[in-house]
Amino acid sequence: MILHSQDGDTVLTYTLTPVPTPVNVSTPQKPEPLRLELTIRGDADTPVYLDRVDIALPHGTGETHLTNTAVTSINTTTDYESPPDQRWSTDASLADNIATVTFSARQPVYADGDFTVTLIVYAFLVNEVVGTADVLVTEWTSPKDGDEPTDRSTGFPIDKWPADFTFRNFRPDKVTVANGESVTLRWERSRGPKYTLYWDGGSQPVDNLSSWPSHDLEHTTGFMLVAVDGTGTGRRTYALTTAVTVTEPNLLVGNLDVNGVTQLQGPRHQFPLPGVGTSQYYKAYTDGTLVGYLSGRSGAPGATLAATVYRAGQNEYTMRFTSENPAAKPPDETPITVPVPQDAEVLLYFGGQSGDTLDLVWLPQGTGEFEVMTR
Repeated sequence: MILHSQDGDTVLTYTLTPVPTPVNVSTPQKPEPLRLELTIRGDADTPVYLDRVDIALPHGTGETHLTNTAVTSINTTTDYESPPDQRWSTDASLADNIATVTFSARQPVYADGDFTVTLIVYAFLVNEVVGTADVLVTEWTSPKDGDEPTDRSTGFPIDKWPADFTFRNFRPDKVTVANGESVTLRWERSRGPKYTLYWDGGSQPVDNLSSWPSHDLEHTTGFMLVAVDGTGTGRRTYALTTAVTVTEPNLLVGNLDVNGVTQLQGPRHQFPLPGVGTSQYYKAYTDGTLVGYLSGRSGAPGATLAATVYRAGQNEYTMRFTSENPAAKPPDETPITVPVPQDAEVLLYFGGQSGDTLDLVWLPQGTGEFEVMTR
């Protein structure tokens, strides 16, 4: 799961990827190592010089702490860099229950629209207490080389789940059905949390289930399965999403006169895609499907696409795709299929590096376009 930066005034854009996810706490019998990958991207409109980045990890044995591994044992490295051959030094310190890992640029780093780097902190263990730990990232930047840098911060809450928490493989038995057919949704889960299934404004508690037969589907439908554990400030939420495409969906019309040939499936439509490290809103003027693929460079961090579908201002479902980039062979093309209902707004976020590929087209069920929104 990729975490996007919270409210903050940072100049640069940050995403944090915990590996593995969800994050489980350690036990004496099963220590849980954690790796944090912080990807930083520049902005063409506000280029700056980046002096250093501090990653502050709450250190201790409590529910709001992330780890109690000695700071001298925490390892660091950097991955995919653009421009290449960036030179970073690292240092770690501990004060007031905060382990701060500092990445300092050995030479000026000009962070413009083509800049990216992934800072990695690893070889530490999650502590043994369930809760939420807030990781704070602080950048030190200046508009001109040699100026005194200004510090700005942004936060990433990391939920720590029980050691036996398992929640994965949420999928339908059929990804495409005819109008009026149903599907069976299946998933793997552990006992303990409360589980709720959401779809098209409906919901169903499924605490003791690992499968669920849907109602008869009349249009493309997104499903979101949410696990909730804890209460109050200790409440943790983890969601999985999937979707089912319905061929020949129901249409609601007033007066309809048809003369001649009627075509339901409109022609494929190219549209402007978000750039690497950016997001863009779109509006769908008919039911349709986004189809394409995602590919990253061999051996580089995985490219990602997050597609969030909104209707009536509400987040209906989010689908996430991540590329597989093994160093030993050419990267695979990760297929993307996102069903979109008419009048929905869609936020696409392309989290990748320079050289990654995102290719999408719009396949409308009718003649409506999929257009960029300005907001």
